[in-house]
Amino acid sequence: MNKITRLLSTTAMACIAAAAVHNVTFAKDLVRVATMPAGAEVTGLSTNKDGDLFLNAQHPGGKNVYGDGVPPASIGYVQGFDPDALSGGGMSIPDASKHGDVNVANGAYVTFGKAGDKLGSGQILGGVYDTSGKLMYVSNTPDFNGFVPRGDGTAYLYTAWEGAGRDGASTVSRISLKKVDGKWQADLNASRNVDLAPVHGGAVLCSGIVTPWGSPLLAEEYFFYGTETWNHPDNHDEDEKIFFRKGNDINYIKPKNMSQYLGKMSNPYRYGYMIEIVDATSEDGEKPVKHYATGRLSHETAAIMPDNKTVYMTDDDSAAYAHKKYNTASGGVFFKFIADNPGDLSAGTLYAAKLTQDNEADPNKAGFDVSWVELGHGNNAEIDGWISEYDGVTVADYKEGETNYISDAEVLAWAETKSGKDLDGDGKVAAAKDGRAAFLESRKTAAAMGATNEWDKLEGVTSHGNNVYISASAVSFTMDKSWGHKDWSTGEIDKAKTGDIALNAEGCGATYMAQTGDDYNITRLEPYVVGKTTADGKCDPGLPANPDNILALNDGSLMIGEDAGPKRHELDMLWLVK
Repeated sequence: MNKITRLLSTTAMACIAAAAVHNVTFAKDLVRVATMPAGAEVTGLSTNKDGDLFLNAQHPGGKNVYGDGVPPASIGYVQGFDPDALSGGGMSIPDASKHGDVNVANGAYVTFGKAGDKLGSGQILGGVYDTSGKLMYVSNTPDFNGFVPRGDGTAYLYTAWEGAGRDGASTVSRISLKKVDGKWQADLNASRNVDLAPVHGGAVLCSGIVTPWGSPLLAEEYFFYGTETWNHPDNHDEDEKIFFRKGNDINYIKPKNMSQYLGKMSNPYRYGYMIEIVDATSEDGEKPVKHYATGRLSHETAAIMPDNKTVYMTDDDSAAYAHKKYNTASGGVFFKFIADNPGDLSAGTLYAAKLTQDNEADPNKAGFDVSWVELGHGNNAEIDGWISEYDGVTVADYKEGETNYISDAEVLAWAETKSGKDLDGDGKVAAAKDGRAAFLESRKTAAAMGATNEWDKLEGVTSHGNNVYISASAVSFTMDKSWGHKDWSTGEIDKAKTGDIALNAEGCGATYMAQTGDDYNITRLEPYVVGKTTADGKCDPGLPANPDNILALNDGSLMIGEDAGPKRHELDMLWLVK
């Protein structure tokens, strides 16, 4: 489309109505900024103070593992990107001859490196190495990019590589950059991977941000809700096929893989947090730190508000992935963390959002009032002590019908202790021994305390000033009013009930916006850009589909990256919302 795509019809009318009622200003113009190679997802969206746009093409051809005959994923940036110069609808969808490239509306895409490239350290770009230094596989899934300037026209680009399909063990590369004649160039001979062994490795490293104080902050999107099955024998035997492909593995992400990385039995409570890389400008002294205080969940990314204390975090999961016998998946939760001290994420209070939907089911119109449920206060050291109690659990300890980890009864006990309420109707308020459930089973605790755990594939979150944006890849399953309500503990679905989110299904997803006051507290979410399913089951090519990575630019405009795939859009696209 060569003209600006305008959010007309119900979407535009809903935005106008919302603006009138809630004093919210909504964008009306969409510009197509880039298209990915066929089968590739838009990832790595990030920028710096100069407005450079960093961008990856993840898993081209839909291949999560790099090898012979596999098109390699690429890391790079758009040289000369100028959002102000974009007019009309941006670029057209390129013809088939260009479907193997990253195509951009203005500027030029510069590749820093591709999966499989050799680094000066002797390692491979995207290579995941176990703690003994042995190569496990080469990931084809670069996600987060974090640009860290070092002065004198040099910088490091930290990139998280999101494992390899069901294998969650991940890596972080650090590419050395130098600006030559106004153009960033990579020096792979001076580049290497970051050692994650001191934090027991990273599991399904996804997106992230560079903090206002200059350190990369990466998200562990660990995809593990049913912790009780972590040491189930079926997850650790020779059969490594998932149950829905005629195997016996219970969980999609393999617990066995993290044990292979460590060379010993892994502890599930070591994974599912925000990881900060401190001293990121150091030549060889950078240090990864897992912030257990931010809670254990399927972290997609985070947004840090201008007070440097308030952090919004998205929890990416879907109840559609659950095992039929074991309750291994649920919808996600929108979390908030308030640090005790600015610029220090090692201690603070964790909250979960409770939504109250408008009397409206149309996803183009329905907004939500937001309140916050306090889950608990904690710090890294205290929580690490709780985690260490589970380090010795092995497969031999598993007993069917029991758990070697935190039980749902313990989750409920903390929920009653914290809330002071009898939540299970037994006439008593339980007294939990400590608050570990809030930080080690954060999503379950949130649901037990009445927060909303129904987001389906809650993906990006980004902010600019007082504006916060979040994206849901699809308005489906637990968000669909016809799907029913899933019990957080039993996993049973009551088709006669709806949850806090009860919308008409929209498989092409939606992005929401909030405007906060000076306290940076979200009290309202409004639909901002909503996809549209076409008659043939695809997504309208003039609207973003299945939003994933989103990014607020320095001028406050929003970029929306797709994870749609060929069944929804011919190519995944990157959009600018003005």
